[in-house]
Amino acid sequence: MEVRSFGLLGPLDVVLDGHRVHVPPGKRRVVLAALLLRPGQVVGIDELVELAGGSRNALQTTVGRLREDLGRPDLVRTKPGGYLLDVRPDEVDVHRFDQLEPPQALALWRGRPFADIGSDALERDHLPALTEKYLATLEARIETDLRNGKHERLVPELRTLTGQNPTRERMWAQLIVALHRCDRQTEALQAYEDIRTRLAEELGLDPGKDLQKAHQQVLTADNRPKSRNDLPGDIPDFAGRAEDLDEILAAVPSGCVAITAIDGMAGIGKTTLAVRAAHRLARKFPDAQLFVDLHSYTEGVEPRTPSDALLALLTALGVPAYDIPDGLDARAARWRAEMAHRKALVVLDNAGSAAQVRPLLPGTGLVLVTSRRRLVDLDAAHTVSLDVLSEKDSIDLLTGIVGKRADLDDSREIVRLCGYLPLAVRIVGARWRTRPAWTAQDVTRRLTEHRLTELTAGERSVAGAFALSYQQLTPDQQRLFRRLGLHTGEDWDAYLAAAVIGSTRAEAERLLDELLDVHLVQQMENGRYRCHDLLAEHAKASAEQEEAEEAVLRILDFYLHTAALAEFRMSPGRPQIDSVVRYRPFDPPPLATGRQAVKWWDTERRNLRAAVYLAAYRGYYAHAWQLPHHLAIFLLLRGHGRERIELQNVALAATHQLGDLKARAEALRGLGSAYIARHDAQPARHLHEALELMRQIGDRRGQASVFRLLGIIARESNELDKAQEHFERSLELMRVAGAPTDEANVLHHLGLVYVLRGQNDEALAHLESGLALFEEHDDVPRSAIALQDIAFTHYYLARDDECVACLERSLPAFQECADWRGEAIARAEFAYVALEFGMPGKALEMARVAAELCRANVGLADDDEVLRTMDQIEDHAGELEVAFVLAIRAELEGRLAEAVRYGERSLRGIKKARRRWMGDRVLGQLCRLHLALGDRETAIRYGEEAVQCAERLRQPRAVAVAKRILATATEPAAPAS
Repeated sequence: MEVRSFGLLGPLDVVLDGHRVHVPPGKRRVVLAALLLRPGQVVGIDELVELAGGSRNALQTTVGRLREDLGRPDLVRTKPGGYLLDVRPDEVDVHRFDQLEPPQALALWRGRPFADIGSDALERDHLPALTEKYLATLEARIETDLRNGKHERLVPELRTLTGQNPTRERMWAQLIVALHRCDRQTEALQAYEDIRTRLAEELGLDPGKDLQKAHQQVLTADNRPKSRNDLPGDIPDFAGRAEDLDEILAAVPSGCVAITAIDGMAGIGKTTLAVRAAHRLARKFPDAQLFVDLHSYTEGVEPRTPSDALLALLTALGVPAYDIPDGLDARAARWRAEMAHRKALVVLDNAGSAAQVRPLLPGTGLVLVTSRRRLVDLDAAHTVSLDVLSEKDSIDLLTGIVGKRADLDDSREIVRLCGYLPLAVRIVGARWRTRPAWTAQDVTRRLTEHRLTELTAGERSVAGAFALSYQQLTPDQQRLFRRLGLHTGEDWDAYLAAAVIGSTRAEAERLLDELLDVHLVQQMENGRYRCHDLLAEHAKASAEQEEAEEAVLRILDFYLHTAALAEFRMSPGRPQIDSVVRYRPFDPPPLATGRQAVKWWDTERRNLRAAVYLAAYRGYYAHAWQLPHHLAIFLLLRGHGRERIELQNVALAATHQLGDLKARAEALRGLGSAYIARHDAQPARHLHEALELMRQIGDRRGQASVFRLLGIIARESNELDKAQEHFERSLELMRVAGAPTDEANVLHHLGLVYVLRGQNDEALAHLESGLALFEEHDDVPRSAIALQDIAFTHYYLARDDECVACLERSLPAFQECADWRGEAIARAEFAYVALEFGMPGKALEMARVAAELCRANVGLADDDEVLRTMDQIEDHAGELEVAFVLAIRAELEGRLAEAVRYGERSLRGIKKARRRWMGDRVLGQLCRLHLALGDRETAIRYGEEAVQCAERLRQPRAVAVAKRILATATEPAAPAS
C-alpha cells in the first residue's frame, strides 16, 4: 500500500511511496502549499501567480520543477484555468487535524504553520484561523484532563499557556479551576484578579461567563470534597499481565490495610499495571483514589520525602494547609485518622525503599506500591515481581500502538530486539507511528544497528531509565554490573562474577543479591544469574575501554582456567598445554571429581561456546584455540559432533593469527579428530598436516596421538592392516613419550582391531592391558568404555558370566563420571546380551532405563524427539544405540510395528556411525520382528543379510546366532489345527 503524507503544521513535510521528499525553498514550496490547502481542487493560475510572484510562464516552469521534485508528475495535474494536486484531504495534516480527537490532532502540530514556506500572503490568510483552531483544540484537551482529575499536572502547563495568551479567557478559567481543585484557593483568586485587571485595563471589558463561573466555584465550593480521584488515565493499548492483574485485584482488604508491592526492572510496566488495577478497583473504594509519585527514579527530581508525600496526600483529602502538622509522626497520625473511615486506595509510585513507604501506609484500605527495588523489608501482603512480556503480548502491544504495519515474522523480530520490554516496545511503536515512511525492515535495521539510541522518544528513553537505576548503585555494584555486561553467554554464577572483579565468591554473591534486589540482574534458577539483553548492552556501554578489555580477559581466563581443570579431572593423563591465563580465579568452582567437572561443563557449555567466539572476536587468539582444545573431551562425551567441528574450526582460524606451530598442530589434530564422525576426506587431510607440523617441532606425543586417530579412520574403513600399522606406530611413540593413559587408549583401539579380525584372545589381552593402565591412573571415563568393549569380547568368546560381570562393572563407572550417554549405550548393549542369554526381564529393565536416561538428560519427553536431537547435533553413535534399544524395548512390550520402525532406523544409523559390527544384531532383530508380524519373506531376507554380516565379522558366535534366527524364519509353518 502506498504511504503518502503532507505536513504544513510546522516545517513542510512530504512523504511519498514511503520516502521523505525534499522540495527546495522558494516558489515551488509556495505553489505546493497553496495546492495542499485545497487538495483535489483546482487552484486558479492567477491566484498561484499572485502567491508565487512572476509570470504565467514562470509559474509553468515552477510547476514543472515541482513535479520533478515530487518524482510523481501525475500528482500535480493541469486543469482548465489552473492546477490540481491529486491527494486526499486526510493525507494533509491541515485537513486531518479536524478529523481527529484533540490529543491525536495536537500531535500533528509540529511548530508554526508555513514556517519554511516563505509566503506572507499564506500566513496572513491562513495562520490566524489555524492558530485559533489549535488553541481551541488545546482547550478541549485540557477540559478533558480536568474532568479526569489531572488538575495537579495541568497547573504548570496552564501557567505557561496563560503567559503566552494573556487575554484568552477560557485558559484563565481552566487555570483557576485547576488551582481550586488543588486546594490552592488563594492562588486561584489571585489568578482571577490578574485576568480581570488585564481585561479592564487593556480591553475595557469585564470577565466573561467562563471566568465568572470559575470565580464563583472558588468562592462557594466546599474545600473538603467527599471523593477524590488523582489516578493517571488508564491506557487503551494495555497488553498482557492478565495473571498479575488478577492477583492484584484479588488483594482487596477486609478491615485492615492490604499492601501489594509491584517490583521490576526499569521500563517493565509497573506503573501502567498499578494504574490499570486502581481503575478496575475504583468502585470498591469510592471515597478516594489517590496517586503520589515518590520520584525515587525521576531524572532531575529529588526523591520525595515521606513528610512531603504526606502533605500531598492530606491536601488531596481536603485538609487545609493550616491544619496539617509539621512533624513526620504527627502528619502520619493525621493521615491515618483521615483515612480511618474512608474506603480509599492509594498508589505510591516509584518508591525507593521501605523506609520511604512505611509512614505513608494508612490503617485501612488498599495500597499499591511500585518500585524498581524488591521491598523485602516491607510487610506487603502480596508481592508481584514483573518479568518482560511474552512474545504474543509484546506483539499485541506493538500492534495496539501502530496498527497492522508488519507481518507476524517482522513483528516477532522487532519485539525481540526490544527485549520484550514494554517501555522499549512503546517507544518503538510511538516512533514508528509518527514516521509513516518507515517500513518494518527500516525499524528492524535501525534497532539492529543502534538499539539503545533508537529506543528514545522525547523524554522517554530506555537508556535514561537504566541510567537512573545505575546511578543509585554503590561503586562496587556499578563495577560488577559494568563488567558483567561484557559477558556474552546466556547466564553466569557467582564464581564468574568473582573472577570478573577479582574477589571471593561470597563477596560476588553479596553484590549479585543486591543487584537482584534492584532488578539489574535476574535469577532464573538458584545460583544462576542473567542480565536482560538491553541492560547488558547498557552495562557494556558504561565501561571504559581499558576496563572493558580487562573484564573480557578476566571472563576468558575464568573459562579457560576452569575448563582446563575440568578436563584434567575427567582425563588425568591428557597432555597439558602452556596456558595463557593471566588472571587466575581467586575463588574457582570446586572441581575435585570427574562428576563435578562434567556437571560444570553441562551447566556452562553454551557459555563456553560463547567465550570461544568472544575470544576470536576480541583478538584473544590463544584463548580461542585453547578453549576448544579443553572442551573436546566433553563434547565427545556428550556426542556434540557438530559443535565440536564448529569450535575446532574457530580454533584453527585463530592459530593462523598466532603463527604458533604447536598451536596450529594441536588445532589441526583436534579438527581432524572432530571430523572423523563425518567419514569424508576432511579428517585425514587435517591429520596429515598436523603430523607434519608435529614432526617439525619434535612433538612425539602429538605424533602418536595423530597416528592413533589415523588408525581409527582406517579401522572404520575396514582397512585393518593399515589400522594396525598406525596403532602400533602410535603405541611405540606413546611409550617413548611416557604417556601411560594415552598408551592405554592405543592398546584399547588395537584390541578392537583384533576383535574385528576375530582374534579374540589377542583382543582381550590388549583391552585388559589398557584397562589396567586406565584404572592405575584414575581415568574413569575410558575405564568404563574399556569394560564395555571387554564385555563384548567375552560375549564372542562365549564367556557369558564374564560378559555380564564386565557390563555390570561399567555402569557405576559411567555413573561416577556422570556420563549418562555412555551409560545409556552400555545399557543398550546389556539389553541385547540379556535378551540373547534368555533374560527378557533384565533386557527390558536395561532398555527402559537407557531410554529414560536419554529423555531426562536431553530434556525431551518423546523418544523420537530425542533421536532427532541426536541427529541434529551429529551424535550418530548415540542415535544408533538409542534407536536399537528402543526397538528392543518395543519388541519386549509387544509393540512390534513400532519395534520395526526403530529397527529400520538403527539399520540406517549403522552406516552413519560406521558401526558395522552391529549389523548382524539389528538385521537379526528385524528378521525376528517380521516373522512375528507374519511377513516370512521379509524375515528371511533380513535373516540372510544378518548371516552374511556376521560372517564378515569373523566371529563364530555372531554367525551362530544369526543362523539360528534365520533357521527359525525358514522353518515350515505349523499346520493349522
